[in-house]
Amino acid sequence: MKCRKCSKTAVIRLRQHNTAFCEEHFNEYFEKRVERTINEYSMFNKSEKLLVAVSGGKDSSVAWYVLKKLGYTTSGLFIDLGTENNTEIVKKISEKTGEELLIVNGKQYFGGLTVAEISRIVKRPTCSICGLIRRYIMNKVAYEKNFDAVITGHNLDDEVSFLLGNVLNWQVEYIKRQAPVLESNGRLIKKAKPLVWLTEKEIYVYALINRLTFSTERCPFSKNASSLKYKKVLNELEITQPGVKLRFYKEFQKKDLFGSDNEEKARLSECAICGYPTTGKVCSFCRLEEMVKDAMGKQED
Repeated sequence: MKCRKCSKTAVIRLRQHNTAFCEEHFNEYFEKRVERTINEYSMFNKSEKLLVAVSGGKDSSVAWYVLKKLGYTTSGLFIDLGTENNTEIVKKISEKTGEELLIVNGKQYFGGLTVAEISRIVKRPTCSICGLIRRYIMNKVAYEKNFDAVITGHNLDDEVSFLLGNVLNWQVEYIKRQAPVLESNGRLIKKAKPLVWLTEKEIYVYALINRLTFSTERCPFSKNASSLKYKKVLNELEITQPGVKLRFYKEFQKKDLFGSDNEEKARLSECAICGYPTTGKVCSFCRLEEMVKDAMGKQED
């Protein structure tokens, strides 16, 4: 298998584009694709400060590395919730990029409790609790440190699996919030996903070529997650219909099914406890804190 551009031995074949690339030209393709995605959705520009949420996994590590390589102003944010031990990994990514790394102890908000312990106390799914806490802390740090946008490493496989699940369950509000960029609104900082046009395979190969350190451990709470089942179905479809994932994702945007978030913005108010934006009187994060405190108080009684 030869590279389409130079006839050297290819390191990756991209059936969805009917092409193959050597290391040099795959890097070129990958970085141009990220830049095109950023421009297509007017995500951010090089005068803005970007806070990249990193976990130690390949996606967030690549997101930080490629944005730095493309000339954007970045810092990394690692939120330690006690669910993984990736601190040393994210420090290596910080060294690779030469950029600042912020580390936040997420357990400080819940008296040292882990996500799993909080989940058991409030009787809610662990993934739901983890996501809620991470989103709140990411936004809080970005706002307090004057960042213009929060960047996450969501890839095409992530997005189409979430999209399929939301469509199957007619979760319209979730679909609207799944847009590749969500604009800022007061204390709610802009969020962007510059890797949404790239697959897990492409990101993995890019990480290897550029010798990035990353964890290969799967999240301990992802077992039996519906998104993994949706990914499996979509991977099978991709084998027989190369490019179906990207078409599915792009066509949804053309149909405006992501929708406008103007109505949602108009309904936002300040949380009575922390002051951050919420659709109710108290935000989900503060409600969770109250639930945990109440439950712990009852246990002591």
